[in-house]
Amino acid sequence: MSGYEFRYVGADSLPSRLSDFDIQQYFQLSRADVAALSKRFRADRRTGAAVLLLFLRAAGRPLNRFSSIPRALLRYVGSALEVSAPTIASLRAIYQRRPTLYEHQLWAKDYLGLNDVDQTKSDQLAEHLRAHANEVVSVDELVTSARRWLFERQLLIPSDRQIRDLARKCYETV
Repeated sequence: MSGYEFRYVGADSLPSRLSDFDIQQYFQLSRADVAALSKRFRADRRTGAAVLLLFLRAAGRPLNRFSSIPRALLRYVGSALEVSAPTIASLRAIYQRRPTLYEHQLWAKDYLGLNDVDQTKSDQLAEHLRAHANEVVSVDELVTSARRWLFERQLLIPSDRQIRDLARKCYETV
C-alpha cells in the first residue's frame, strides 16, 4: 500500500510550509465545498471552517488548535472563498471562542460523513491489528496501519496515544 496517498493521515498539525503541489493534491475545495461553506458560515468565519474541513479531509482528525496554518494554505483558502484570509494564523487566533471552534469542527465532521469510533469498530480495529501484527517489525507500523484502516472507513482518528496503546497490546500478543 502506497504511503504517498496517506501522507497527512493521522497528523494533528501541518508543516510550516506547504508546496503548491501539496495544496493541489490534498487541500482542494470543490465547488460543492465552497457552496456549503458560503451557505452555512458568515464571510468572516469561512476561512477557519474551510481550514478545518480541508484538514479533516486530509488527516482524518482535527487540527491542533495551537499549530500554525501554512501561509500558502491560507492564501489558497482566501482565493477559493473570495475572502481576505489572515497571513499568519492558528486555529486559536482564528477562533477566540473555543465553543465556536468545536461547533465548526462538528459541522465539518458531519459534512464529510466522518463517524466516531464506537466499541464495535474498536473491536474490529483490534482484530485487524492482531492479524497484521505478525507481519510488522515495530509498533509504529501497526499505528500507521490503524490510522489507514480508520481513514479508509471514514472514522474519526482518535489521539495518537489511544492508537499506540491498542497497537502495543496487539503487538505484545505476537
